[in-house]
Amino acid sequence: MIKRKIAFFSVLFCMIGAASASDTKDPKEVQEKVEQLESRVYEIWKMDFKDMENDEKIDLKKEVKNIKKELKEAKRNSSVTLSVGAIIIILLLLILLT
Repeated sequence: MIKRKIAFFSVLFCMIGAASASDTKDPKEVQEKVEQLESRVYEIWKMDFKDMENDEKIDLKKEVKNIKKELKEAKRNSSVTLSVGAIIIILLLLILLT
């Protein structure tokens, strides 16, 4: 019984370690980058688009889309995720070992 618990926790820690090993960036750096991107979006939002030409509007629209992608990536990289398969394995091990 004790060997099973040790095996379970070793597998659990390996899965958690593998999930968090991909996040190598410093959280402060990520937060600063996010704040810079948010301030740039706010600047674009405050602009007066009536006086701009279509090319300028298109460029700003592309910039906002790129910022949106970067923010999604930063959010994805800053959190620890477990796959559905990992959760199922953990639940099965909990059921079998208790």
